[in-house]
Amino acid sequence: MKNCGFLMAKDYKSAYNALIERKCYPLSMREARLSRQKISVEDLLLFFFHIDMQLKCKVRIDKAIESFLDMHHNEVLKASLVTVLNSLKNGLSLGTAFETCSEIFGWTIVTLLKSAEQTGHLSDIIKNILKFLKLQADWKNKVKRAVAYPIFVALVAVFILTFSICLLGPQVLSLLSDIDHQEIPPMTQFVLYLLPPLAEIAGYFFGALLLGLFLGALGKHGRATILNMLLKIPKIGPIAIKISLWQFCKILHIALDAKLNFMEALQLSISATAFESIKNELIKAKNLIADGYPIGESFAKTKFVTHEMLSAVFMGEESGDLSASFSSISNVQYEEVLLDLKILGRQLSVGLAIFTGFVFLLIVSGLLFPIYSYVEVAGA
Repeated sequence: MKNCGFLMAKDYKSAYNALIERKCYPLSMREARLSRQKISVEDLLLFFFHIDMQLKCKVRIDKAIESFLDMHHNEVLKASLVTVLNSLKNGLSLGTAFETCSEIFGWTIVTLLKSAEQTGHLSDIIKNILKFLKLQADWKNKVKRAVAYPIFVALVAVFILTFSICLLGPQVLSLLSDIDHQEIPPMTQFVLYLLPPLAEIAGYFFGALLLGLFLGALGKHGRATILNMLLKIPKIGPIAIKISLWQFCKILHIALDAKLNFMEALQLSISATAFESIKNELIKAKNLIADGYPIGESFAKTKFVTHEMLSAVFMGEESGDLSASFSSISNVQYEEVLLDLKILGRQLSVGLAIFTGFVFLLIVSGLLFPIYSYVEVAGA
């Protein structure tokens, strides 16, 4: 019987000896290089879409996972699913099996799968997870599209300015030196003498900033600090808050649909919140609810929660359908995020136009105009 799988080992020799000890004789071995890969939202979306289709065809979930292994190529995801399958074969429950790879699938998905297994709503939960992952992938792509073009054009403008200084700068100085008593224009002096050191200083500054952000992102406290700083950036902070609240409400809606009680669903949604300041405010609301305060009043005592959200929570509390209320809130937040991204894109376009005009002014007045003046003098 031939099988394939993954084994964590420091080198080929250690992996081979470990397989022999388990009475497995390898026909071929290769390095998976798991540390160089990652699982994207799209990979998870493809996996759960496959599981959803297989469950509709009445296929057992372990068989569905095995069939997915034959068609996907992400080594990290395949290694994680092999671990899940081995856990299922050893008698572990579905939620517990996925919990062994919680760092890959996330605690939100793991907890939802646990609740689905307990309540018997696995198919419905898979559908809700698919909806959540689709929306998550959608707004990430929209954020990338909103900032990708302005960043690209800004980099092109900087490249053209740098290229012009390096190519035309020496030519301008050479031409001006050929004319006796020719004074170098102030703008040319700025472009050739002051702009390069200023750009170098700015490059060191932003390089050090990026390095600091990268090193800070490696640690848990560093990531929390960076995310909280993000909330204070004009235009970006409000969008980040809305995205976080959208994710909170969407997960809470999915958890309530999975038949979790409200406190369990609330805890799950809070644990998935990335921003510590928002998480702390939501924890305050949870503690007030645990102390017996009404849900709407508890959320009203926290920051970041808007009046529209509070109105929906009060209505859901009165009607007894909080799941529908939080679903409505998440939909509104999502539409607001899309609108804010469009506005941000327009504002970036205006700022980009001003920046491009400034670059064009520097090139024309500092480099091209002196060349034109020299040609005019030479012609005369």
